[in-house]
Amino acid sequence: MATKSDVPAKQAFINYLQNHGFDNPQVMAQPADIMAKKGDETWYFEIKMTGRKQGESYFGAATLTEWEQAFKTPETFRFVIARKIGDGEFEFKCYKPEDFMEYSTIPPFKIFFNVKLSDDNDAKKPKKKRTGENAAVRLTKDKFGELNKLFKKLKQS
Repeated sequence: MATKSDVPAKQAFINYLQNHGFDNPQVMAQPADIMAKKGDETWYFEIKMTGRKQGESYFGAATLTEWEQAFKTPETFRFVIARKIGDGEFEFKCYKPEDFMEYSTIPPFKIFFNVKLSDDNDAKKPKKKRTGENAAVRLTKDKFGELNKLFKKLKQS
């Protein structure tokens, strides 16, 4: 079974950055996969790895957190397609946020669920509410109404 881990792509891109004048590149959790310095500027790189062949299409996703940073620092943020071309070898294509938008769409919002399968209905409900900036939001009828209204408005514009 092939692994889908992007760790090798991130390490290869760190090496690429070091060879192209960037200082202290490091993997991070957010707002992007890699942060590095070049002079006084802080750069962010969001790695999207694929094994697709040249000429094929690659379908993926970027999070709101990634796009938030991209719009906040458009001159120093890059979406990076890391295409695996050999064992531990990658080809990198970097996109400015304004260019990556040309390939990006907002699909109808999804509402995720996580049901613990049990005979006891009470045991199915999540016990803890996640906290933090990127935590999921608990669904309510009112929140659904807001989300649905927003998506309909976006489709009209």
